[in-house]
Amino acid sequence: MAQLKVDGRNVCLDTLTSTLLATVPEAMFGHDATLQVEKMQGWQDVTINGTVIDDTSFLFSQLSAESKWTVKATKADGTTLEASLQFTFLPIVQLLPSIAEGFSNEYQQARFLFSYPDSATTDTLTARIKWRGGTTNAPNKHKRNYKVNFDEDQRFFGLRNDDKWMLDAGQPDVFRLRNRIAMDLWNKMARKPYYIEQEPKALNGVRGDVVELFLGDEWRGIYNLSEFIDRKQLKLKKIDSKTGEIHGCLYKGVSWSKVQMFDYFDTYDNTKDTFFGYEFKYPELGDDSDTVDWTPLIQANNFVRNSSDNEFQEHIGDYFDIPVIIDYNIFYNVVNAIDNTGKNMYWAVYDKTTTKRLTPTPWDLDATFGQRWGGRLEQEIDEGNYTSPDFKMDFELYLTYRFFRDNFNDYVGQLNERYQTLRQPGQPLHTDSIIAIVTHYYQAIKLSGAAAREEAKWSGDDDVWNDVIDFDTEYDYICDWIRRRMDFIDQTELPLFYKSTYFDELCTRTPALNTQPSTHNIYDLSGRKVISYPSSPNTRLYIRDRRKFIGK
Repeated sequence: MAQLKVDGRNVCLDTLTSTLLATVPEAMFGHDATLQVEKMQGWQDVTINGTVIDDTSFLFSQLSAESKWTVKATKADGTTLEASLQFTFLPIVQLLPSIAEGFSNEYQQARFLFSYPDSATTDTLTARIKWRGGTTNAPNKHKRNYKVNFDEDQRFFGLRNDDKWMLDAGQPDVFRLRNRIAMDLWNKMARKPYYIEQEPKALNGVRGDVVELFLGDEWRGIYNLSEFIDRKQLKLKKIDSKTGEIHGCLYKGVSWSKVQMFDYFDTYDNTKDTFFGYEFKYPELGDDSDTVDWTPLIQANNFVRNSSDNEFQEHIGDYFDIPVIIDYNIFYNVVNAIDNTGKNMYWAVYDKTTTKRLTPTPWDLDATFGQRWGGRLEQEIDEGNYTSPDFKMDFELYLTYRFFRDNFNDYVGQLNERYQTLRQPGQPLHTDSIIAIVTHYYQAIKLSGAAAREEAKWSGDDDVWNDVIDFDTEYDYICDWIRRRMDFIDQTELPLFYKSTYFDELCTRTPALNTQPSTHNIYDLSGRKVISYPSSPNTRLYIRDRRKFIGK
């Protein structure tokens, strides 16, 4: 708990390093600052550099990230404190769990204390908080991500007003902020989804900013306080509360599967919220509805896998948001998003009752800008190195393969024309523009002192495969990687990946049929019971539990 307030904001104590941290406006750094210092209840005999503090102002000379002041204090019960007071200009978040064991995979009540440098108070908010993530949430992980569900809607950094927020640790990333940087780039370059006229506030990405996080009385590091991808962010049409009819749908790829690569299909069950590596995110089964609808995703999958060249040319625009697909394809080639072609992406349908067209949205972009998903940098330059700036991505969606193979509507020409437009000076993909995003965050964490604290706290940890965290070295590496990557793409017509024989072979073979017996009674449209699914390669529609579903 805080012992002091500075200009109305809590000062947080890291007991492991005996460091007090206070946040002030960035404009104060480099100058003398007279700040109001207030003792918290129960503390007495407080001194700063030997000067007695009795809820009075104190002159801090030449504030900087490196400056330190010695604070001593006592309590009536004999408790004593001696710590170094330091300053940051980043917001400070302090999480106070309701139980001593701390957070876990289950939600628990907690207090969320937010100190913004330009505000004269610390906001004390109540929330339910738990760990979040997939591989980042393994038992042996240390710097955790958190999902925060506030009791009431909250707005941070002037962004959306909502009760759901995320604290992203950048756990496997030795720069901690690749996810934030890559998402900022996507937000700048991506065109709006096809339904933007109906929903002008729709956002096909998430925003956020950097904070320093305390877990109780321990500084835990640099975090990205971020919005979520959900129905509200994308402005998908809500489920009809009276009839229960589903309108908007949101699917998330959570693991690799052939369905995500759009080269395989299977039966599906609208009473289940998972399917072949996907999770159904809206409507949420059990909360919003007692059923979901996989139909738009599966119909699109079947069309991509089975349509003739003529059918593909004529109707692919009925299934996918082509301009956003083009931008997504450029984006993951530029940042080398090797973990984001199927897995770690969303597919959204605005209103399936009017169109089942799917719009892609990226997610979890740690494995970008020259880093692998495992957190280990591999800087050798060779064809087999996924992190190389001249790596030709061969992790692709079958969907984009068909675009390229058939050159749908001069897709290759559209792709390169769009790329050249975005590459112009002042545009999002100009090299200087991309590096400017990296530089913005680098300067924020460096000048605030957060970078030095992160290096001291987490360098060599198992989360980053025992790598050294050195922000100066990593900043230089990322900037150099971006320059070389963009030069490489300029010299190589998109798509970069078109070297793999996997999809060429796939196109010549008949898709495998699922002959496993179903645990449900399945009937064809004539009411005949199907003993083995599927009964024939020509059968497409079945009935199970009084619902139609698409098979093969």
